[in-house]
Amino acid sequence: MSLTITIPELGKSKKSAKDLVISMLADEYPLTLAKLTNAIKRKFAASVTFQGVRRAVNHLVQDKVVEKKGKEYSLSKEWIWSLHDFAEKAQERYFSETKVRDVQALGEDIKIYTFDNLIDTDQFLNHLIGKWFEEEPGGTYLQKAGHAYFMVGNLEEENRINELMKKLKVKFYTLVGGSSQLDKWAGNYFKNQGFYYKSREGNTARYFAVYRDYVFQYETPLDLTKKIDAVCAKAKSFQDLDMVSLINLLKKKIGVKVTVMRNSLMAEQLRNSILSYFNNKNTNNQKK
Repeated sequence: MSLTITIPELGKSKKSAKDLVISMLADEYPLTLAKLTNAIKRKFAASVTFQGVRRAVNHLVQDKVVEKKGKEYSLSKEWIWSLHDFAEKAQERYFSETKVRDVQALGEDIKIYTFDNLIDTDQFLNHLIGKWFEEEPGGTYLQKAGHAYFMVGNLEEENRINELMKKLKVKFYTLVGGSSQLDKWAGNYFKNQGFYYKSREGNTARYFAVYRDYVFQYETPLDLTKKIDAVCAKAKSFQDLDMVSLINLLKKKIGVKVTVMRNSLMAEQLRNSILSYFNNKNTNNQKK
């Protein structure tokens, strides 16, 4: 099956009949050849003929991009899924692997990755846990962070992962080591999503995440940790948070070394460590 057909960017250049057919059928389907021709003329103000559209459609049917049922045509669902898989694999390679500076394997179940900065590190984590959730849905995901700065650096990705967790019925717990305005804002955000969240003064340099037997962990350098702490502490409200300074710190090249492992014993220890703050009846648990 060919994936070389380009979906047109409307308004930028003259489009081929095939491109126009694909774009039209992406919006309206199924259509007969006559309705398809009229729809293309109406929507794209294109000078196309019935014969030209028919030739384009016949070629697309042969390429299994378009399918025919009776006298009506629509895009092939199989082709759409192939295009989707292609895009996902391209995204995975270009937006995940290319940001890994170095990878070292320490045995079969331990890998150490090196990333330039904290934003790249968090993007890789989202990519990784997304695969874990889909491969083994319905588990409990827990993370311990210094501050909820990951919400600022990759909010769109965080939203995507949160929606995936809700879809796959993954329980989510977050424990942060700070109580800044950023951390309080993140707490409200997670509460509205139906997840669990708690702030507790503690180590703000260490980060780890646990899902089933998988563990993801790293530690930020002390000087960078202090700078992030200072930016977060300075804000008297979330609106006062110096986003520019915080983003610059998250993008600072520091060489983050991340350990990813599959170790049931360590995963269990870390999981119990986080859950203890939520199970303690003397603490003010927040479902977020």
